[in-house]
Amino acid sequence: MRLSDWSVDTIMYDLSGGYLIRKAEPEEWGVFCSVYYNMQYTGFFREEGFAGSRKNAFWIYKGETKIGGVRMSPNVVYHLFFIPPFNDSFEVLKQLKELLTHWSDRTEPIRTYEVLPDQVQLFARSGFWPDEFRCRWMQRPTDHFEVVWDDDLRIESPEILENGQGTKRFILENEIARCDFDSFRGGFEAVRRKKSSLEDFIPHEDPNYANEILVQASTLVFDKNSGQLIANCRLCLQDNVAAVYSIGVTPAHRGKGLATRMLQRALTILKDKYPLLRLYVMEGNDAESVYFNLGFIPGVQEIQNMRIPEN
Repeated sequence: MRLSDWSVDTIMYDLSGGYLIRKAEPEEWGVFCSVYYNMQYTGFFREEGFAGSRKNAFWIYKGETKIGGVRMSPNVVYHLFFIPPFNDSFEVLKQLKELLTHWSDRTEPIRTYEVLPDQVQLFARSGFWPDEFRCRWMQRPTDHFEVVWDDDLRIESPEILENGQGTKRFILENEIARCDFDSFRGGFEAVRRKKSSLEDFIPHEDPNYANEILVQASTLVFDKNSGQLIANCRLCLQDNVAAVYSIGVTPAHRGKGLATRMLQRALTILKDKYPLLRLYVMEGNDAESVYFNLGFIPGVQEIQNMRIPEN
């Protein structure tokens, strides 16, 4: 069997043993994925129905029978699911891995993302190495809170400047970077996000994932006496749901409830505009207790990514 090279225009790729993958219509594929991927996980995201899964979606066939689906392109594979009663998942993933290896740039890793518990062993058996990070989404409904701030604090929403060419940046990006650097350096989140220097924390890109409502619901907390930015919470759009992009409090100002109040402010401003606020947290992060105390409900724990190392 000669494997076909990757092309966005190719409709079907033959595997072996009567298996093949065929480009899928995204809406129908999303319905099947939302049912068969993992009901505990997709139940958590049920309002989306994987509607955002519009790229590189394939049906998996054995002969004329549709047995599952997957999203894959060079160097990446995810949202692999199977339709009962088919259960030879390892044989299928083995063949998908062979095709993916043929497609991919092998100077880079081949990755799969947000691997759920019932597929960790399947991917490990197929040669994917797990990251050490275990993460999960948490969410709660937006709601109204009476948020009271101390008199020595100044509360603002960030401002975004656009240069006329579609590029956006936070007006106080250097102050935000310093606040994030002081909040996260040496901690779990900095390691997970591979950020170690002040330059790494300059928020060059995240304004592109926000909108006016989400910027208004984001919070900058300043110490009035020093003028220093001591905490911030920035929101983004995750598919069509409001999500916390980053939240941090500098060490000298922890234990004062600033993270709780920033989230309460976000939930209040988003009320009647977005039904939910969602965040992504790593196992072992001290902030988990803040989220639980605010009524955030955890989803399925997952390995953030697994990879076949580069050659």
